[in-house]
Amino acid sequence: MDKVRVAIVGCGGISRAHINGHMAEPRSEIVYCVDLIEEKAKEKAEAIGCRWHTDMAAVLDEVDAVDICTPVSQHAAQTIMAAEAGKHVLCEKIMARTLEEAESMIAATDEAGVVFMVAFVLRYRPEFQKLNEMCRSGELGLIHQAFCSTTMFMHPDHVASWRRTVEEFPMGALMSHGCHYVDQLQWDVGPITDAMAIGNRFTLGDVIPGGDDTECMVMRHENGAVSAYVESWATPHRMQGIRLEIYGKEASARLIYNNDGSRQLWRSDESGMNLVWEFDPNREDHMDVFGGAKDMHGQIEHFIECVLDGKQPMTHGREGIKPMQVIAAATAGGEQGVLMNVAEYVAAQK
Repeated sequence: MDKVRVAIVGCGGISRAHINGHMAEPRSEIVYCVDLIEEKAKEKAEAIGCRWHTDMAAVLDEVDAVDICTPVSQHAAQTIMAAEAGKHVLCEKIMARTLEEAESMIAATDEAGVVFMVAFVLRYRPEFQKLNEMCRSGELGLIHQAFCSTTMFMHPDHVASWRRTVEEFPMGALMSHGCHYVDQLQWDVGPITDAMAIGNRFTLGDVIPGGDDTECMVMRHENGAVSAYVESWATPHRMQGIRLEIYGKEASARLIYNNDGSRQLWRSDESGMNLVWEFDPNREDHMDVFGGAKDMHGQIEHFIECVLDGKQPMTHGREGIKPMQVIAAATAGGEQGVLMNVAEYVAAQK
């Protein structure tokens, strides 16, 4: 086939970015928009010019792949259903509520022989790819330390209903949002062997009972480097959205997302601080045809390419579960007051 027929499953907020990515990819064709809420499915379908449905199972015979943008409580069942029907799967992070669910998704897609990709979108953005290239090439020298900070604000009155019960959403900000940056730290610095996290729930504790809304995490990497991650989705007066710093013996790098929408990647060495990459939201050539940053395009392109060429995605299921394992171990470590060994924690859960 020269095009992949796709069903967008779940037509909430994140689906818009996925849809934009598919519409910008000439080898992808959105055939259906699917949502349990008819109005949401119809709205997205009419904007695209495709069909809509409220039942994912009813459209599987007419598509090659599903792009799952539903709440996390639905991910495992929908991924397994699609795999059993022989359909390829792109699934939003975090991939599942539990490690057991995540393993069942991996097993089902492996058995079916379909492409299974977890939507760790940062891996497919040019700024994060450039930073990773700097880390992996040896340009920074021996990496000994890394630091990441992310902040956002989720207003208590606007929290989605599916986040409000432990059954549907048994997690807080670190697992749900911070998984992106734990994944980045592993990608850039190397596998995380030990971790511990502590946090609080001063703002959203009564609204999102499944976990903390603000956390600090410390990690040791396989190569001996150490890193720290500080995150919150309860900060109404943030100073920056993302700050990711990697420190090496030859040079250091800093990637920042500013509140005005601009982004920069800096390199620091004996010559000083040098700007090596920049995104300016005021430049038309930096934006896509839909008026947004091209943040999802690389991810969708990679997924479609993997389906057409039979390749393993960079963020396949076995890779996508790793941040979950680290965060689960770190959370358990924080509860016990110890730096938790990730491998030992994961083995103990089986």
